Amino acid sequence: MDKSLIKHSYKLTLNAAQQIITKGIELAQEKKLNLAIAITDNSGVLINFIRMDDASLVTVEVAIQKAKSAAYLNAPSKLFEDFINDGAMSMLSTPNILPLQGGMPIYYEDNLIGAIGISGSNGDTDQSIAKILASYLN
Repeated sequence: MDKSLIKHSYKLTLNAAQQIITKGIELAQEKKLNLAIAITDNSGVLINFIRMDDASLVTVEVAIQKAKSAAYLNAPSKLFEDFINDGAMSMLSTPNILPLQGGMPIYYEDNLIGAIGISGSNGDTDQSIAKILASYLN
């Protein structure tokens, strides 16, 4: 087979996802937050997930959807929140995208390798924790 027809890609491992989640739990405990943390691969398929003991039930699906959105967009989920806040209401009809802060892509050598979703605090805090964790392995 002609190698020009095949693209090599990197993927986040379960071990890496577990390390990110462990760091996320540490950050949440330092800030006295109860979060849900979701990690997906580069195609948005869930690799690992935790919901801290007192995190609200709604945080489960929200964290997962934020991570999926960041993977699908290859951009922070906040991008679509900003579009909507700026009046582009048609963006609400984009399938499988949750337009809330807290979803961040994870990169290795400029390649999308996964994404993280954080839920359980306000949008700005979810976003800042997601940003820290998305770069944790670098």
